[in-house]
Amino acid sequence: MVTLRVDLTVIRKVPVVDSQLEEKSAEELQELEKLLDEPRDALDAQLIEMADDVLHGPEEPERRGRFAKSDVNSGKPMAIVSYCSIMFGIPVFIAPLVMRDNEFSLHHGKAAGLIYLIGTAFVLAAFTNCALFLPLAFVCYIPALIGIYRASAGVEAGTAALGPLSERFFQGIEVRREREGESNR
Repeated sequence: MVTLRVDLTVIRKVPVVDSQLEEKSAEELQELEKLLDEPRDALDAQLIEMADDVLHGPEEPERRGRFAKSDVNSGKPMAIVSYCSIMFGIPVFIAPLVMRDNEFSLHHGKAAGLIYLIGTAFVLAAFTNCALFLPLAFVCYIPALIGIYRASAGVEAGTAALGPLSERFFQGIEVRREREGESNR
C-alpha cells in the first residue's frame, strides 16, 4: 500500500511506501526528515512572499511611469471626466488646465482638450461637407475611449489618445509650483 505524505508548509508531495517505513530505522527517518527540512526556510520565505503578493498584490512603486503614485490616485477622477468633454460636448477638460495642481490630470486634460478641439473642427467643417467631415468627428470618440481606459488604469495617455501631440500643443501649460513664501502662510 502506498500513502502520500503532504508537507503543508512547503506544499510538496513525497510518496512513502508503508513497508519501507517499517524497514527504516528511526535514525534513517530522522536523517530523511532533516534533508527535507533543510531547504524549507528558503522555500517558506518564497511561498510567504508569493502568498502575500496574491492576497495584497505586489507592492506598487512610488511612481507609475512619469507620475507620482499620489498624483495618479488624486488626479484619476478628473482625468477620466476630462474625456467626457468629447462624449457630451461640454468642455470639462478646461478644469485641469486652469487648476494645474495635478500633473496626471493635467496631462490627460491636455489630451482630452486636443481631441475635443479636433472633434469640434470636424463638426464645424461638416457644415461645408457633411458626408466627409461628420464621420471624422465621430472618429474622435476612439481616442477619447482609449484615453478614458488609460486614465482609469493610471498610465499616460499614450499615442493612441494623442498624449505626446497634446503635450507639444499645450506645452506652455505646466503644473503650478507653490512658492515657498505662500506655503508658509
